[in-house]
Amino acid sequence: MHGKFLAFLVVLTLPFCARGQELETLLQSGDDRFFHQETDEALRYYEKAYAIAPRNDEILLRLVRAQCDLGWLHLHTDTSSQSYYLHAAAFAESLLALNPSSPAAHFWVSLTQGSLIPFGSISEKMSRGKEVRFHAERAIELDSTFALAYVVLAVFERESSKLSWFERTIARVIFGEDLHGSLARSEELLEKAVQCDPGSSYAFYEMYFTKMAMGDKDGAAESLKKVLSLPVRSEREERQHQHAQERLAELDVSAR
Repeated sequence: MHGKFLAFLVVLTLPFCARGQELETLLQSGDDRFFHQETDEALRYYEKAYAIAPRNDEILLRLVRAQCDLGWLHLHTDTSSQSYYLHAAAFAESLLALNPSSPAAHFWVSLTQGSLIPFGSISEKMSRGKEVRFHAERAIELDSTFALAYVVLAVFERESSKLSWFERTIARVIFGEDLHGSLARSEELLEKAVQCDPGSSYAFYEMYFTKMAMGDKDGAAESLKKVLSLPVRSEREERQHQHAQERLAELDVSAR
């Protein structure tokens, strides 16, 4: 009787083991495609994994990352960018619902909401901006070494410094405070990001824009050189390298 029960348990667990192996294979295949700069193909593997286990943290994280990257890659090439970002935002919300105390979940909500800002009205931009700041700050509260959350806040500070008086008026209503933004604060946050992760090409890439806004072309050039010195780990980073090379060439020309 005991032997029959064990045999029954083995048969019962076989589908779960097979499903686990299938998920592992799909994620490994997706990660391989992602690393080899084939983000579209990586997404297909992640979507197949999601169909099997829609509440799996690792799958949701990969889906958000891939959709975000594709949104960025298509931003100035066609009209699909917003759709990618909307899908990324939905997956980020699912991730946060499953993990309300996860700094990564808060970060991805912050990033996806920020990515959607260009597509909304002024009031929608401000409302999303509030979400961006809240979740980035929450990520840092949960993990003070979360480099990418500092990058998001740095971009928020830099872009807030560009607001018109009308936009500031709306921001005052939505945020409940005067929103000025500071380039110096943006620079400080990016330096903190680099301290937490010296290999973050995203931090150095955004440092370029902050340095340029401050009129520091030498500092901007150094930031681009740092981007180019770091290894490429995705299709987005490869495109980022291309942009860094182009901008560095422009700086070299203007310096002559």
